[in-house]
Amino acid sequence: MKKLLLAGTALLALANVAAARDITVAQSSDLRSNNPGVNRDGNTDGVILHIVEGLVGYNNAGEVKPLLAKSFETSADGLTYTFKLRTDVKFHNGKLLTADDVVWNWTRYLKPETKWTCLSDFAAGGAAHVTGVKAVDASTVEIKLEKPSAVFLGLMSRPECGYTGMISPDSIAADGSLIKPIGTGPFMWDEWKKGEYIHLKKFADYLSPANDGKPDGMVGSKRPLADGIKFMVIPDPSTVKAGLESGVLDTAELSPDLIPEIKSNPKMQLIVARNNGKNLFYIQTRDKLLGKPGVRRAMAMALDLDELVGAASNGTGEANGSMVSQDSVYFDATQKKRLPYDLEAAKKELAAAGYKGEPISIIANKRGNVPSFPVAVMAQAMLQQIGLNVQIEVLDYATQVDRRRSGNYQIISQSVAPRLDPALMYSFYVGDKDKNASLMWDDPKAVELMKAAYVEADQSKRQKIFDEFHDLMLKDMPGIFLYDMVDVWGATKKLKGQPVWQSNARLWEVSVD
Repeated sequence: MKKLLLAGTALLALANVAAARDITVAQSSDLRSNNPGVNRDGNTDGVILHIVEGLVGYNNAGEVKPLLAKSFETSADGLTYTFKLRTDVKFHNGKLLTADDVVWNWTRYLKPETKWTCLSDFAAGGAAHVTGVKAVDASTVEIKLEKPSAVFLGLMSRPECGYTGMISPDSIAADGSLIKPIGTGPFMWDEWKKGEYIHLKKFADYLSPANDGKPDGMVGSKRPLADGIKFMVIPDPSTVKAGLESGVLDTAELSPDLIPEIKSNPKMQLIVARNNGKNLFYIQTRDKLLGKPGVRRAMAMALDLDELVGAASNGTGEANGSMVSQDSVYFDATQKKRLPYDLEAAKKELAAAGYKGEPISIIANKRGNVPSFPVAVMAQAMLQQIGLNVQIEVLDYATQVDRRRSGNYQIISQSVAPRLDPALMYSFYVGDKDKNASLMWDDPKAVELMKAAYVEADQSKRQKIFDEFHDLMLKDMPGIFLYDMVDVWGATKKLKGQPVWQSNARLWEVSVD
């Protein structure tokens, strides 16, 4: 109750300063830190996105494009990346970005004492072991790898890595601690009142990378059109809803069950944006019963995915049985294939697998912003039509995560955050289950294909790898992919632009009348 009163008080206080023309957005939890890529979570990543930029970034199609670099090229052996920097980039303290700054940042990230979340990716044994970073001249940086890696640029662009964002050396105190992040992004750090809000100010000297006049993922046109951004920490959904209805909040993520209410409110607009995250059923392929591919295929054929997805997403989602997102450049005709909805064929698969009515448990959680529980309920009814004895076990989210990580489950109704390169998405599911019990599929051929996708940089050759992977997955069905995640946001009618991308607030090229 105390938290609700505090949130309400904060909303009232905010109403008195609305004339400042900030964009005010709600987020469910506070920052963990303002140190890019260090002690982070999803909400933290969304704030940092506006402050820092990396040499490269993802576009809408999941391709990596230049950002602070104006171009990059790879040596014939795949071991050397050469980045030509833009010469018009300023840090928020007015200093120009140079190659020496890039070297300084990479040196800092690779020091264990920095505690960079992504150090293991770029250290010895990682997917893209960086062996050297040097300034060739004031605007040219050379980064060397131990071995070729098709995911090096994608790893650099990940939110979890703080986008490998460049900060000014003035951000760091003499003792190595962070004073504040002085980045190059369209907004700059201003104030953090812990537990209440984070405020960013417009960076008036910001210049977008080369673009066609439109925002495009992390690149494209990135003009800061508002005077600032106020991220309000409001964990209670009812307070968020009240803030939107009153106009005190400009935009916020909402539960899909509020869609009809948003549509009927003349002062509000509904914003629906698909992202690269996944809603799926994890299946424990080492379970005595579910270790049989026939049982798993029978389950897949018993699910009317179009009906299930339509109901679970309130009509906002579209069935997708692939690990590859529908918005990916790699989503082709092969990725569209899925097992047919066929109850009779499913019953035959079950009989051939020797199923005798043994109980099957689906673990779900009841978080409002994911479809874990409603999907499990609908699937239970569909699976019972072919004679499967399915029960639902409801757990809190933290316990569900622990069960997945330990491998102690049969089926889990799960949502997984966006990963824009398919190979990076595969790595969340595929690998040696003896070393990592949270992985879903340890088929040797699947592991081989995933590793090949990490190395092969040619797009057409990567496409063949992903297509072969998908065909193998349909045969083995280690899990059942349902649909790409959907962001459902509400906003006032005064808000102009697209304020969400890949589950994060993205508030450049966004304004409030």
